Amino acid sequence: MAFSSLKESLHRVTERIEDYSVSTAEYYKLRLFKASMKGAISLVNLLVYGSLSLFVMLFLSVGAAFWLSTFFENVYVGFLLIGAFYGIILIFMFIFGRKIIERGMLYKFSGLLYDENDLDPKVAAEKELNEYQETLFDDKVQDEKLTN
Repeated sequence: MAFSSLKESLHRVTERIEDYSVSTAEYYKLRLFKASMKGAISLVNLLVYGSLSLFVMLFLSVGAAFWLSTFFENVYVGFLLIGAFYGIILIFMFIFGRKIIERGMLYKFSGLLYDENDLDPKVAAEKELNEYQETLFDDKVQDEKLTN
């Protein structure tokens, strides 16, 4: 009798471990899918908004270059001034912008990968362990009732 209850308990333990490993694998698959889809959507948004912004900046720059050329009476001077302006912005971005960009990207992508709504694996494991301990306690109580 004790051997069969021990065998039954071990069988339930192996079933619980298998269920836990399958559910953990599924959880991480879903989490990976969610993170990859958010990353893909962010990439598409970046490409769309980036290309549109590039066109806007291009036409504004060409317009400003022609406008400046009316003051200096040479077309190339307007384009050189606009090019120098963008060169100065580029130098400042190399000097001061690297940390700002890195911090912004880390914040953005960590927000994509880690949601507040996701269940912490440690909490899920503790919950599973508590449920298993409750079933073991219930089984022990039932075995004691059968033996009495």
